[in-house]
Amino acid sequence: MDKVQIVIFAIRFVQILRSFIVYAIIARVLVSWFTFGQSQPRNQLTNFLYSATEPFLKLVRLIPHRIGMIDLSPIIALIGIDILAEFVVMLLGNLLR
Repeated sequence: MDKVQIVIFAIRFVQILRSFIVYAIIARVLVSWFTFGQSQPRNQLTNFLYSATEPFLKLVRLIPHRIGMIDLSPIIALIGIDILAEFVVMLLGNLLR
């Protein structure tokens, strides 16, 4: 593999990883709505969603993120992940120059 193929592979990997994380956070939010915020997930899917997304949401929860009863941490995490992924893709793209 030459340099161009490696960089293109890395860019595509970052994009797929970003998509996976975004969909996992959205799914977690939907699951929390349908389970009415129960603290104990009861099946393998919810266990997986919580374990896959908690590192990102825990990081966001370090800053104030609530408006009344509304938890904005998933929205802040989605924005942060998107900005970070675009930055990494930009840096990888600059390697091709």
